[in-house]
Amino acid sequence: MQIEPVTTSDLNSLTSLLKRNLTYEDINEALVREKVVDDQDFDPQKTLKVLIDGKLVGFMQGVARKFKDKRIGYIKLFATEKEYRRQGIASKLLEIIEGKLVEDNVSEIRILESVYNYLQPGLDPRYTEAYVFVKKRGYEEFEETSNLAVELVGRNFSTKEEEEKLRHQGVEIKRAAPEDKQKTLEFVDEFFDGWQTEVRTSFNNNPISLHIAKKDNKVIAFSAYDANNFNTGWFGPMGTRPDFRNLGLGGILLKRCLNDMKEQGHKRSIIPWVGPIVFYYDAVGAKVDRIFWRFRKEVRK
Repeated sequence: MQIEPVTTSDLNSLTSLLKRNLTYEDINEALVREKVVDDQDFDPQKTLKVLIDGKLVGFMQGVARKFKDKRIGYIKLFATEKEYRRQGIASKLLEIIEGKLVEDNVSEIRILESVYNYLQPGLDPRYTEAYVFVKKRGYEEFEETSNLAVELVGRNFSTKEEEEKLRHQGVEIKRAAPEDKQKTLEFVDEFFDGWQTEVRTSFNNNPISLHIAKKDNKVIAFSAYDANNFNTGWFGPMGTRPDFRNLGLGGILLKRCLNDMKEQGHKRSIIPWVGPIVFYYDAVGAKVDRIFWRFRKEVRK
């Protein structure tokens, strides 16, 4: 058994491994590149592959991030070829990567939910072997979350009338332009700490995959898509300044993003890591699509 760092030359074989073993995900090489080597916290010493007789049979990625006031470690992705499971491959990778994360001064380690660039916001319990694996290694469940799905085909997401009413109240709804970037980021910094990276990513897309509401030349709400899991129909993040809630801004901005994704050719959109299920159901009929369990382990130094 050889354990080596993952490089860009591994992307094709790594994509094949993940496709075969992460059976509830829609895996492609562009997505694997985004998740692995294009992650801004990518560290080859925490992103390891296992080779047996030259064949890639195991993989695990760890990343360390500063999130709000904490430094958190994540086991971001992992998979072992079915016929090689229960031979200590994942255990060895976890031992090495946990050690590297501890050296990186993280306060805790979480499973899969590597916020702002993640494939899953937790562990889908249908991956039962993975559930047993993390439980046996000291990770504890602390929360449940869900992804919602919105059907796009045949839907009308026009917001023309609602926008016209708000315009008379001095509120402008628009797709963000390059000149809106600084004010949008300042708004996110003030009210939604933790979403800066995804918002910046949306400004790098063509067209910019962010819609905003402004009043008195100040950003008061935003919603984005293609800020994570690019071109897969993923929506978010979104937020409205507290004193401008209940004006319908969230629903309008959500529909604008869904219409964009519909025009991209997506048949449905995923709204990940959802808290306000009632809002999304009432606004666009979104329904729970998947459930995830979140796991963490405190680091004892």
